[in-house]
Amino acid sequence: MKSQDLCLQLLASESEKQVQNIIDGTPELKKTSNWRPLDNRETNFNITSNQASDGGKALTELMTNMVDAVLMKHAYLKKIDPKSPKAPQTMYEAVDKLVKPLQGGKLVNLDPNDPWLREFASKNLVIGITGAKNKKEGLPCYTFVDNGEGQRPEDFKTTFLSLSEGNKRSIPFVQGKYNMGSSGVLGYCGRQWFKLIVSRRFNGKSPWGWTLMRRRPGDGMPVAEYFVLPNESIPSFEADVLYPYLRGDRKRYDGVHLSTGTVIKLYDYQVGSRFLSFRGSREALNENLVETILPFRLLDFRQKPDPKRSGERAEGIDPRPFYGMEFLLLRSHKEGDPGEEEEDTEDHEVAADTRISVGHIEDPELGVISISAIALKRKLPDWLRNSNNRVFHALNGQVQFKQTRGYLTDCGFPALKDRVIVIVDASNLSFAAHNDVWKGDREHIRNTIIGERYREVVTATIKESTGLKELQMRVAREEMERTAKAERNDLFQKLVDRDPTLANLLSGQDPTIRLPASGGANGKDQGKGQFEGRYSPTFLRLEDKARDTGIDLPINRTRPVSGRTDAVNGYLNRPDNPGRLILPTDMAALFSVRTHLDDGRLTVYIDPLDGKVKVGDRFRFRIGLQDAAIALPVEDEITILITEEEVPVPKSKVPRPSPEPKGGKGADKKGQGDSALTHGLPKYLLLTRDGRSIGDQESQIWPDGFTDQDGGIVRDLGDDQILYMINYDNAYHLKYKMQTRGDIAKDVMTEKYVLGMRILMLGYEHALRLFKAGTTNGIGEYVDEFRRMAARGAASTVLALAENLPKIVDSSSVSQDVE
Repeated sequence: MKSQDLCLQLLASESEKQVQNIIDGTPELKKTSNWRPLDNRETNFNITSNQASDGGKALTELMTNMVDAVLMKHAYLKKIDPKSPKAPQTMYEAVDKLVKPLQGGKLVNLDPNDPWLREFASKNLVIGITGAKNKKEGLPCYTFVDNGEGQRPEDFKTTFLSLSEGNKRSIPFVQGKYNMGSSGVLGYCGRQWFKLIVSRRFNGKSPWGWTLMRRRPGDGMPVAEYFVLPNESIPSFEADVLYPYLRGDRKRYDGVHLSTGTVIKLYDYQVGSRFLSFRGSREALNENLVETILPFRLLDFRQKPDPKRSGERAEGIDPRPFYGMEFLLLRSHKEGDPGEEEEDTEDHEVAADTRISVGHIEDPELGVISISAIALKRKLPDWLRNSNNRVFHALNGQVQFKQTRGYLTDCGFPALKDRVIVIVDASNLSFAAHNDVWKGDREHIRNTIIGERYREVVTATIKESTGLKELQMRVAREEMERTAKAERNDLFQKLVDRDPTLANLLSGQDPTIRLPASGGANGKDQGKGQFEGRYSPTFLRLEDKARDTGIDLPINRTRPVSGRTDAVNGYLNRPDNPGRLILPTDMAALFSVRTHLDDGRLTVYIDPLDGKVKVGDRFRFRIGLQDAAIALPVEDEITILITEEEVPVPKSKVPRPSPEPKGGKGADKKGQGDSALTHGLPKYLLLTRDGRSIGDQESQIWPDGFTDQDGGIVRDLGDDQILYMINYDNAYHLKYKMQTRGDIAKDVMTEKYVLGMRILMLGYEHALRLFKAGTTNGIGEYVDEFRRMAARGAASTVLALAENLPKIVDSSSVSQDVE
């Protein structure tokens, strides 16, 4: 067997069928005794199958291992023992100290046109896609190339081919310390699980080693196994340079080559049917990587050569940068010659407005959790519009758990479910908490005591966020301003005047939206105008009660403590020199704290831990804010008294304010009062197929997936503000209108349709509000579908009722039935 030739044949293969042909034609590969079970376990299926639930998620495990390998190599090159105290303590610190100073180790701090991004990725971290381009042809192959530490052939069995060694457990700056191996991709490698591994140690003192993994042939329990030589060794060969890719014309691609490092090829890889295209592949990665830590280069070798184009595209290669979801939204992935035209340019657009600090959690049982949000523009990119996920829990950039649009609704932010991405950074969970929180598949949270506590504190922090509340108010104001230009309320007002019972269906609230004011000098006044904070705070002043008389804290409750400071927004969450809340060590062991900072107002939620304090305990201590740019923290004193448990009062027992008596304060001449007039009329606008104006009313174009059978949708803007969006181009409406003679009569038909839809949708919202009141029934996940279904039903019948009921039901028809 010629080891090098055989390895290169496998590397050049573009389907599992071609790999199988090589196996059948090679005696050593064909011999079953030359295959060993992965991790020397005949039952390894229970591990390889208990990982990622889809191929896209599994790919990110490989990408994370690639980043680990590159960081390890750079540590060795700088003569730093990765396990020593001198080694970086986080991945971000490792990027700053070992690779390139990036202001906190975050790629998002770089300009997308920085040449370093492309140069580093092209030499160190590349993913190539080859083989089939559509389902009819088959499935594509993915080849991962990293210029990292690499492994010697004799070390394959304890690294690439191990499921339980935990080689990186004592290395603080890599993700692999949590034993997140790359075996999760096997189940998505076609039917036979073919995966090729080729590697050489970074110092070049050993040969290249390689092996092929597969699913053991036969109908028994699935077993992952790998190829070895008859003497049990890993095949190897000597070569100065390895070229892992071939172009579409099967000639060598010189743009990527290795003298050391690792190549992993996956055959007939199943990412998902909608992800077969190059764009689909990128979308599959977007949702699973908030950030890549180091820059990657993606190459699609399946394009047609075009001599009219420049560079790699002329050779039939589509090159793209990939730096993760955060970079894509805030910076975009556009690069290169601005005159170079591309068919797919969605990842060239900046889809976000800004980053928002949501909150900061320090908990002795969990560790540190930092939550931020990315405010999105009105137009969502396709990959987000096609996804229901909006909240991403990440560990060193790799997504571990996702929550949906409905979760944001349940948190009180219905207007933000398509206007924000929330990122929960769990990178600094304690090691013990990490194992208690995440399930083995890295996609779910365990229902342990610690797992449930993690959910609770994260949800509480999101619900408390002043930044999200202000963003929702801004979004609501924008929507209402757009609606004010288009809606007509005169007919609806007349209907309410004639039938005041309709007012009972209204929300009863039309809130005023105000912009927040800034903090004044030294925190002693509210300030005026737009808040402009300082990079590092110069003061912290808590509310007088917290400092002087103290805060009563029930032993089973959380209490907020507020103060003023001049620290800039995002001070606690910024990637470069983040600030932190300073607590005495003995106090930090007794309380969990959630911190919010917005426009100079600091709010600290203090939660006593079970069993750590007792009723009657009194604590007086100093808390402060500090970052690396200031020598001493800015501080103030706080007093806390632990009191008896607070028993929650059931909502049914909460007294309601008495109604205003008839003829009392505010009553009109008829003694009806002004209650109906104080209810906000439901806002509405028209939807049309093409966004055209209807008379003097503006309209919006149909949302994606809308048809002429839809009646409309409802947009919940939060704080009981509802916007009805009515489909003018509904088939039933247009049919009735076409059957009507005369322009005036046609306009009357439209007014009946719009007015009827507003009434029926109002009734549905009233019923929905009562159903949701005081419950946690999870309806937020499906409420939009329910609303759309109700509007579709209403549109199909509203004109039939309006036109025919007055004709067939009147006093005479009722009296005839009685007789």
